[in-house]
Amino acid sequence: MAGLLLLSSDVFANELDEAVEAMRAGDFAVAYCIMRPLAEAGDAEAQYNIGWMYLNGYGLRINDNLALQWWEKASAQGSSDASLSIGMLYSLGEGNVAKDLNKAIDYYLLAAGGGQEDAITILQSMMLRNDPDIRGRIHSIIRQHRSLFGDEYQVKAEKLNARSKPSTESAIVAGLVKGQAVLEMYREGQWSQVVVLDDEKIDRTVWVYNPLLESNTETAERLN
Repeated sequence: MAGLLLLSSDVFANELDEAVEAMRAGDFAVAYCIMRPLAEAGDAEAQYNIGWMYLNGYGLRINDNLALQWWEKASAQGSSDASLSIGMLYSLGEGNVAKDLNKAIDYYLLAAGGGQEDAITILQSMMLRNDPDIRGRIHSIIRQHRSLFGDEYQVKAEKLNARSKPSTESAIVAGLVKGQAVLEMYREGQWSQVVVLDDEKIDRTVWVYNPLLESNTETAERLN
């Protein structure tokens, strides 16, 4: 049985390679005829590629609904590229698929969880911009995927002002105290843009003066 499964997998891979080469050569009808049976048999990469063919009209009439359907099948099998594509489709809201940023974020998170670097970058950019659609979810995202978005530090000063921009002239958003944990997502000179981990009332990224922060390693060394 194991040998038969391996043989079947090799056949699928060879046919998929043939289909991809046909696409590169512009032979989209040939590519589609090869990939469609593979996609129907459950091959996630074939499903992902057929989705792109429908989205771009490669040998087919453009149909973003069908693109979405095929990408959903691939995403359900763990294709992070398909999850990213669905997120982008919902972000743009072009064609027949309505814009839905909550769904877009859901799929970006699914892709990010699978290690998709572009999805991580998109989510991080949204958080750094304090995009209204992500602010209410920023703490739940960080709880689940903390390691993807930055490094954890603690406030070592007795008090630390969190500001709206990297300047002492900018508005104070909140006051932090010694021992509070933050996740540094971006650094600009002596200023860090962070998420305050233990205060969900601060539902946005803020700027802090980073010489007043210390890493967990530095905290442990100081305590010892």
